[in-house]
Amino acid sequence: MIIYPLFYRMHVAEYLTYSDRIFALILELATESITFEPFKSRIEQCLIRLRKTQEKVNTQILTETVGLCDARRDQAVMAFETFALACSKRLNVEVSEAGKEILNEISSHGPNLIRRPMLEESAIIKSLVEKIKTNTKLSEALTKIDGGVWMQEVEEAENDFGIAIESRGEAKLDRSEESGIEVCKEIKKEFESFFKYLDVMCELEADAVYENLAKEINIVSEETNVLVSQRVGRLASVKEEETE
Repeated sequence: MIIYPLFYRMHVAEYLTYSDRIFALILELATESITFEPFKSRIEQCLIRLRKTQEKVNTQILTETVGLCDARRDQAVMAFETFALACSKRLNVEVSEAGKEILNEISSHGPNLIRRPMLEESAIIKSLVEKIKTNTKLSEALTKIDGGVWMQEVEEAENDFGIAIESRGEAKLDRSEESGIEVCKEIKKEFESFFKYLDVMCELEADAVYENLAKEINIVSEETNVLVSQRVGRLASVKEEETE
């Protein structure tokens, strides 16, 4: 007889661990003639869905990363603008004029660039960098003040920000909206059906494979029941202490 786990007391994480172990046994003992289908495929599909519900992407951390990248980008923009301002004050007229060219271009995109909404700031920065690169007069001015490294930092910071935004968006899309509890109910039904089938095949003594799998499943079920019972016992003890 198959020993059943304490399904009604198991948490989602315990369901996942148990299901992983049982499915691994099914894969290990399946043969060309004894495939355990259609149970194997149905259990696998439930298991995939159950794993998905537990892939908890911490979007808060990703949001913090976006904020950090935005701050670094702001710092790079301020440094570039401050550098251009300093160059515009140089005694060397050629450098001074070149500094003014770059400073005027930055200013032409409006005051308080770094105070704009993040995505609006991105669009402005990309436009600014592209214009300085492609406009002959501006690119020459940048060369005269040796400002390439300063603008490169702006560009790299903007790229990092874009990657952070994209990662956060993908993480939100990847999160499963399916309830782990609902999937647990389904996989419980699949296991119950499979275990009944396995019991019948063992009684018929159809093949030693069935008996071997049943023995391995019983070991996993017994181990799982011990762990679940221990957890429930600890929880009960804590509740008793709280009521005293």
